[in-house]
Amino acid sequence: DMNGAWLVSTLAITLYFVIGSWLEEKKLLALHGDAYRRYREKVPGLVPLPWKRLSRAEVETLESEVPS
Repeated sequence: DMNGAWLVSTLAITLYFVIGSWLEEKKLLALHGDAYRRYREKVPGLVPLPWKRLSRAEVETLESEVPS
C-alpha cells in the first residue's frame, strides 16, 4: 500500500531531522558554549523567520566570539 509507505517514510525522515537537530545542538553547545547559546537565542532553528534576522553588528560580534 503506497499510503503506508509514504507515512512510514515521512515519519522516518521527520525523526531523522528532529533527532539530528537535537544532536547537532548538543555538539555545537559543547564546542562553542555561550557564544552558540547567544546565537541560538537570536536565530530560529529550522524555519527562517524574516523578522528575526541578525544585524551586521550582531553577525560580527558572534563571528568574533567563535574561533576559526
